[in-house]
Amino acid sequence: VAVLLAVACANVANLLLARYTSRKRELSVRMAIGAGRGRVIRQLITESVVLSLAGGVLGLVLARFAVIGLVALAPRDMARNAVVSVDFRIAAFAVALSILTGILFGIAPSLVASREHMLEGLREAARSSIGGGLRLRSMLVAAEVALSLILLTGAGLLFRSLVRLQRVDPGLDAHSLLTFRLSLPSARYREPSRRTQFLAKALEDIRQLPGVRAASAVNYLPFDGSASETGVHIFGRPTPAAGEGLVTTARSVMPEYFQTMGIPIESGRVFTPADNTPESPYRFVVNETFVRSYFAGEQPLGKKISVEMEDKNPFGEIIGVVGDVKEGAVDREPTPTVYYIHARLVFSGMVFVVRTAGDPLALTEPVRRVIRSMDAELPVADVRSMDTIVRETFSRQRYSAVLLGAFSAVSLLLAAVGIYGVLAYSVSERTREFGVRLALGAEPERITSLVISSAASVVLPGIVVGVAAALALTSLLRTLLFGVKPYDAISFAAAVVVLAGVALVAAYVPARRASRLTPVDALRAD
Repeated sequence: VAVLLAVACANVANLLLARYTSRKRELSVRMAIGAGRGRVIRQLITESVVLSLAGGVLGLVLARFAVIGLVALAPRDMARNAVVSVDFRIAAFAVALSILTGILFGIAPSLVASREHMLEGLREAARSSIGGGLRLRSMLVAAEVALSLILLTGAGLLFRSLVRLQRVDPGLDAHSLLTFRLSLPSARYREPSRRTQFLAKALEDIRQLPGVRAASAVNYLPFDGSASETGVHIFGRPTPAAGEGLVTTARSVMPEYFQTMGIPIESGRVFTPADNTPESPYRFVVNETFVRSYFAGEQPLGKKISVEMEDKNPFGEIIGVVGDVKEGAVDREPTPTVYYIHARLVFSGMVFVVRTAGDPLALTEPVRRVIRSMDAELPVADVRSMDTIVRETFSRQRYSAVLLGAFSAVSLLLAAVGIYGVLAYSVSERTREFGVRLALGAEPERITSLVISSAASVVLPGIVVGVAAALALTSLLRTLLFGVKPYDAISFAAAVVVLAGVALVAAYVPARRASRLTPVDALRAD
């Protein structure tokens, strides 16, 4: 935001400089008949502040609509518990910022005006202002280019990181998967066996719905961030010292969970309905990371473990190994995970997962009817597709990329306007020169190349400074990047190419106009 504001200030300063140039005779007359430098400077700054206040008021009006869009784009964990609105504090901040920026972009024409001498002739005053004003405008455009390059580079890094995140294998098949949460009240479902029976019956009925391929349930989804770590012990191994114990993530699942989620079964078997009874022995399924971490070089099937989840935690046999699933977010490494069958670790709240043949959200109402037919008072909550849940794990990166991309686009537009303004003014001031060149036989292409080279003399220094500044600042994005380094050469090169291309387009219009001048019209220009 600060960089974009600086670009906007530089751009408006350029426009005010152009306006000052057209008023140089007026201001010179004022100074010649007694107006002091301070009075002229105050007048110019006052005009810029009035302009900025008008823009601030318009910005406040637009902000009311922009906030709606920003909140809609924001990740759920950012916008869920925050009240974001345009209130008195924001209005006061906008007014203060408008005054400050008005002073900032009003300084440039004021500096040029302060160089005028009160007793100089009108012609000399006009001549002196042209060169100084043009130089200052070129410097401002170079600054715009440098700042725009910083934003473009940052946006490029974030978008490349976002592409990498979207290509990460989460360890499950998130497509065509409906999820929703169901909580069984303890007053009516006090007995653990009754909870297990209700879930089993609900899943059986859901599987009978048209378009349903598979269904199961889990206490916490892999990507909702609710699972916690606990201690685990391996039968036959000595008790570890304090602080050195083994840890694992524990989940309670219903039968067919792994098939429904599309989690590959690497060895052994997974839970069946026969395992989902209070009388069945303790059995566990573990993931590959658990095996690599605690059974390196050993066969895990048949080994016995105890997980610290209840008051009593008997040892149970490992009956299967399944593939790793990313824990919490797709950019995090999997953690050792142990799966219980629900009858052996009963939860009142479970997340149902339903594999569908088409759009998963189309099954929302049929699923609600199944639950209502069993218990009309049970609410079906937090209905989402698994695709949405996985995407939300990198929603912060996507949000930052979209915002920075939008800021980059605006700054790029402002930089193009600045380049065009400087070159258009330069062409108007060099009209006679171009007329002489054309009269002496210069080709139109030569005139075009002269104007383009003038643009290059402004843009290239800005690109060099921008690359150096971006190298220093992109490390601030390190925590938002995935699979991309802050000094990624492709992002920097793409930003330079885009900026140079926009600058070339902005320079072409005045260059083309200069090349089409006729010698007679050019020499007649005043």
